Amino acid sequence: MAVIGKIREKSALLMIIIGVAMLAFILGDLFQSGQSFFGGDNSVGEIGGDNISAIDFNNQYEIAISRWEMQNKSAATEEIRESLLEQVWNDIVREKVVVSQINELGIAVSPQELFDMIQGNDPHPQVKQAFSNPQTGEFNPAQVLQFLKSLETMPVENKNQWLLFEDGIQKERVSSKYFNLIKKGFYAPTAFAKRTQQEQEEKRSISFVAKRYNLVADSTISVTEEEKLAYYKEHKNEYKQDASRTIEYVKFDVTPSTVDIEETKKWITDAAVEFKSSTNDSAYVMFNSDVPFDANFYSKNNMPYVADSNFFSSEVGTTVGPFEEGNALVVAKLTGVKMVPDSVKARHILLKSTEPGDSTAYFKLDSIKNVIQKGGKFDEIAKTTSEDVGSAIEGGDLGWFKEGQMVPEFNDACFNGKKGDLTIVKTQFGFHLIEITAQGDKVKKVQVGKIYRNIEPSNATFDEIFAKASTFYSTNNSSESFTKATESGEVFKLVADVKASDKTIAGLDSPRELIRWAFKGEKGEISAPFQFGQSFVVAHLAEIREEGIAPIEQVEIQVELGAKKKKKAEMFINEMKGFTNLQELASKIGGTVEAANDVAFANYSVPVMGQEPRIIGMIPTLKKGQMSIPLEGQTGVFVVLVNEVTSAPAVTDYSSYKIQLEQMYGNNANRAFEALQNKFGVTDERYKFY
Repeated sequence: MAVIGKIREKSALLMIIIGVAMLAFILGDLFQSGQSFFGGDNSVGEIGGDNISAIDFNNQYEIAISRWEMQNKSAATEEIRESLLEQVWNDIVREKVVVSQINELGIAVSPQELFDMIQGNDPHPQVKQAFSNPQTGEFNPAQVLQFLKSLETMPVENKNQWLLFEDGIQKERVSSKYFNLIKKGFYAPTAFAKRTQQEQEEKRSISFVAKRYNLVADSTISVTEEEKLAYYKEHKNEYKQDASRTIEYVKFDVTPSTVDIEETKKWITDAAVEFKSSTNDSAYVMFNSDVPFDANFYSKNNMPYVADSNFFSSEVGTTVGPFEEGNALVVAKLTGVKMVPDSVKARHILLKSTEPGDSTAYFKLDSIKNVIQKGGKFDEIAKTTSEDVGSAIEGGDLGWFKEGQMVPEFNDACFNGKKGDLTIVKTQFGFHLIEITAQGDKVKKVQVGKIYRNIEPSNATFDEIFAKASTFYSTNNSSESFTKATESGEVFKLVADVKASDKTIAGLDSPRELIRWAFKGEKGEISAPFQFGQSFVVAHLAEIREEGIAPIEQVEIQVELGAKKKKKAEMFINEMKGFTNLQELASKIGGTVEAANDVAFANYSVPVMGQEPRIIGMIPTLKKGQMSIPLEGQTGVFVVLVNEVTSAPAVTDYSSYKIQLEQMYGNNANRAFEALQNKFGVTDERYKFY
């Protein structure tokens, strides 16, 4: 279970590499174009002018899901599927924009380097993690060698997992070399370090007079269409935007009716009588409860249900309820009591069973059991026989573990047995011969069976609310009528701004279908009712914003406010011109003279003045006693007088400033992947299908 389990987890490495490297396409060109549910629009995006086929992408995605489920022996959850969707896309992007650069530069991992990464003096961190003692965390190089020697005798599945693992760490190393090459290409000359030291250490004490824009109400300033257009053209870059949509929607929540609640109460009351007299509690819960039977036994310290603590002084069969728990009515019954150890120490010998119904491994272990019972050494046999390589090195020893840490069959054999027991059990890993070598103190544990009946709306209630949503849609299926209905107070309107890749909208359960609709629809379109969990939604596509510079119509309010601020600045500058004394200026405009000390070019903000990058940038150009002309800032117009200049102290060692610059350059290097994407041009249109 140990090493192969860890290597299987390192299929998680295939996820780690998303962030730091890339996985090559090991599938090749397996899939042919053709007709499918994707219809005529057969592209999920474009990279460097190349269309990414929706069919090929989906095949890659489905295979990634299958591989994950095979490696993890479980169905992929929605969260895992989302992660794999991102992984496949990132693999494609990195293959196109990064691997091409790596290949062009000839960066690679040599066979000797790969050998060092696995068996050398300083192995790859993932190798260390996979072959470390889970109890002590100590890396065991001998275990690596033993594992590699045993690869040829392992099942093909395990061997392939190891090859994928090797492939992953090679690609991570190649990627690290590439990005380190970029990082090392940045250099901080001494001249740059000197300038940085001066920008940070040369300080000025200033006085200033400011006239803030908020002193004049925007309503008193008028701007023409020509002035707004001129401001928009001058500040276009401030209106860059990602593609997004504004969705206005009305939500019809389906909640249990009074009839639904009364029917639930009647059902749970009848169930309480039946459950009390039941002779097969787990089966009764399985067939009647909205929550599965919890077969675990709990001590007082780890009992998850606070209300059930009284069961520790009750007799088996005691029933409590109905009572409310969350959104459910519940009946609880004490179904079992036992004295069990709080922890167990055990060792095992594992023989894997490859075919369902194959009991060969069982009979081999039964023979080994007889040998041990006649004096054979368990630890020596485990070292040469067990297929759990990680524990075999330790003579099969698994150390101490709490209840619930092992798979159920293994757990039950250890906690229901007694010290010295030799037991054969079958789990998902194969057949185990288990010896209980020690047990902790025994404590009282109880098993509580619970019948849960969720208070939920009935089908009739769903139909009623759907009819209400449908009626609203049929009478308000134009942009004008939807707006009128939502502004009249007839219904409550909600608004969401979404991007194509968004997965959530507050208050809606899995609303991807609504987001896809918004990116396929036309402005003003009204949707038929969508169902998201226990809500129906009728939506209005209120605004469409495409990637790039927003058209002036979409940013009209911001443009008008900006043009008014610019007009105020012009008025204030004219009003504040020609003064040679700050006090006179302050008296003229009804302001005050303010002061600030230790102002440097590198300052992000200045006390009292605030975040005014343009003003802060101008101050170091002024000499002692010099007063500036009126300067247009973000919050007002400023006139600044320099009272004192403190020169930067003389230094001979600029190493600390070089380190600052190199760290900054390093952060820039980390944005290389983003820069490559911008260079190649990456368009992500997965939202059309996922």
